[in-house]
Amino acid sequence: MHKDAQIRWDDVAYVLAVVDHGSVAAAARALGVNHATVLRRLGEFETRTGVQMFNRTTRGYQISPDRRAVVEAMRHASEALGAVGQLVERARPRLEDGLRLTTTDTIAQYILPPLIPRLIDATGSPIEVTVDNAHIDLSRMQSQLTVRPALTLPSELEGLQAGVVRFGVYAAKGVEKDAWIGLTGPLARTNAAEFSRDVALNPMAHADSFLAAAAMAATGIGHVVLPTYVGEQWSNLSCVDQPEDLGPVPVWVGAHVDFAGIQRIKRARSHLAKALSRHPALAEQKKRAAE
Repeated sequence: MHKDAQIRWDDVAYVLAVVDHGSVAAAARALGVNHATVLRRLGEFETRTGVQMFNRTTRGYQISPDRRAVVEAMRHASEALGAVGQLVERARPRLEDGLRLTTTDTIAQYILPPLIPRLIDATGSPIEVTVDNAHIDLSRMQSQLTVRPALTLPSELEGLQAGVVRFGVYAAKGVEKDAWIGLTGPLARTNAAEFSRDVALNPMAHADSFLAAAAMAATGIGHVVLPTYVGEQWSNLSCVDQPEDLGPVPVWVGAHVDFAGIQRIKRARSHLAKALSRHPALAEQKKRAAE
C-alpha cells in the first residue's frame, strides 16, 4: 500500500462485486451502475493502494492468487461495517414500513408472483422484491427476507425449508449429444454448474442465469441443466435426463438471525414458507424427493 494511502470503503464494494461476479459488466449490473463506473472505482482503488487486485484475461477479471488474503480481509471488514449499518437500520421506525425480499430470477418469475398479494394481505406491509442470483448479504440490509435454493444456509441466516427444487437436462429436438451450454457467474458454484463441467468439456455457450440458459437452449445450441420448473415452461424443450448426481436442492425462506425474532418478519417468513410449500412446482418436487 502506498504510504499515507487510505482505503475508501465504498470502493471495496466494487472490488468485491467484481470478485463475486467475475466481470466488470456483471458487477455493474449487480451494483446498478454503468460499466465505466466500475472500471473507474477499481482504478481508483488500485491507484490509491498501489495494489493490483486482478489479472485481466479474456475470460474476465481473475483475482490474483496472492491477493486472496486481501479479499478475505475486505469481506470481514465489509461485514463489520454492515453490522453497524444493520444496528442503525434496526433503530429506524421505517423498518416497520415495508418488507424487503430478495430471491433468484427464476423464483421471482415462475414461483412468487401469485404469492405476493397474499403476503401483502397477511403482513399488512408493502413488499419490495429484489432479484439477484448471487448471495445477498442480509447483514448489509439489502433485504430482510430471502427465498433461494441452497443445500445449507450460512450461519448468519435462520431459515425454514419450503420445498425442494429438482433439476434436469433439457434440450431442443435434434441437439447433438455432446453440445452443451455452461453455467457461469453466480451460478458457477451450484450443483448444476458442477454437473455441467463434468459432462461438458467445451460448452458451445455460457449463461449466468437459468432464464438466459433456457432461452439459449430453446434455439438448439445445446443441452443445459435447468430447474425443472423452468425447463417445463418451454414447449420446445424436453427433459432428456434427470441424473442422480443432480439431486434435489432445498428452497429456504431465510432471515438474518438478528431480525428473525422480530414479530413482523417472523410472521412474514412463516406465511411465505407455508405458501411456497403448497406451490405446485415445489410441493410436487418435495413429494418426489421423499419417495
